[in-house]
Amino acid sequence: MLNNKKVLMLISLLVAIGLWLFVMGNVDPTMDERFSGISVEMEGTGDLADQGLKATLSKPKMVAVTLEGKRSQIKKVKAKGIKAFIDVSTCDYGKNEAEIHISLPDGVTGVTVEDISSETATFMVR
Repeated sequence: MLNNKKVLMLISLLVAIGLWLFVMGNVDPTMDERFSGISVEMEGTGDLADQGLKATLSKPKMVAVTLEGKRSQIKKVKAKGIKAFIDVSTCDYGKNEAEIHISLPDGVTGVTVEDISSETATFMVR
């Protein structure tokens, strides 16, 4: 029976699948995943409004984010749950540039931001 090539191939395939299931289920390997099409929002616009100012992006800013973490945690993240934002509360009149910050959904732990396609956003305050 073990001399038959088809039987050996089937046994090899079953062992490989079993090992893969063990690693994915028990070891929880680290992985990277890229999420794109995340819209950058402005926070702190109320503080500017108190001063009679308004911040505007020249066009909607979209970024892509690469996250790194355990597979079980990365799989909890959906692109719409990632928030990209800039803080405009302390900006001055005219052209400004601010760092883009990323926040992840509640309940996601041990996941870090590996890369952002654009680290800053330029906007006008008038």
